Amino acid sequence: MERLSRLIADHRRSLCAVLTGLAVLFALAALTESPATTRVEVAAHDLPSGHRLAADDIRVIEVPDDAAVAHPAEEIAGRQVAGPMRAGEPFTDRRVIDPRSLDEGTVLASVVVEPEVAALVRPGDRVDVLAIADGADDDELTLATAASVLLIEEGDAGTAVGIQAAPEAAAAIARAALVGRLTLVHSLE
Repeated sequence: MERLSRLIADHRRSLCAVLTGLAVLFALAALTESPATTRVEVAAHDLPSGHRLAADDIRVIEVPDDAAVAHPAEEIAGRQVAGPMRAGEPFTDRRVIDPRSLDEGTVLASVVVEPEVAALVRPGDRVDVLAIADGADDDELTLATAASVLLIEEGDAGTAVGIQAAPEAAAAIARAALVGRLTLVHSLE
């Protein structure tokens, strides 16, 4: 050990020069190599669910290619946010939707549920819509199965969950909402 200490003491200036040169070399290499980047659109500020996007809601940032996420190919201004978003969160095809572009043979149905129920679902989830008769738990009726949740919007009368459903199911949901309560359960399909 004493031998190593003596060797270091005798050549400390040379070792210091070599280590300083290596540090400068690594610093220059790090500064000159910039990773390939992709332009990504992100939320300029916090956005509520169902918010229709305007130009001032969108900010473009550069991120490394490895960190970039898939984003909608279409223009996102004028589309709706499927759920609440934080500032800086990237817009993806699941976070920004156009409720008018539904699958063939489906419509956008609105299911008003209690906020506690809506808190358990997110856009992209598959849910069954049930009508519950007040006071009779065994009188539940399944109105839609495996419906895709598209958006969630809070309101005074409850929380509206926008789902993609067949026209017949949407009509049944609208009729049932007039006479009873509706709830959602995650679909097993």
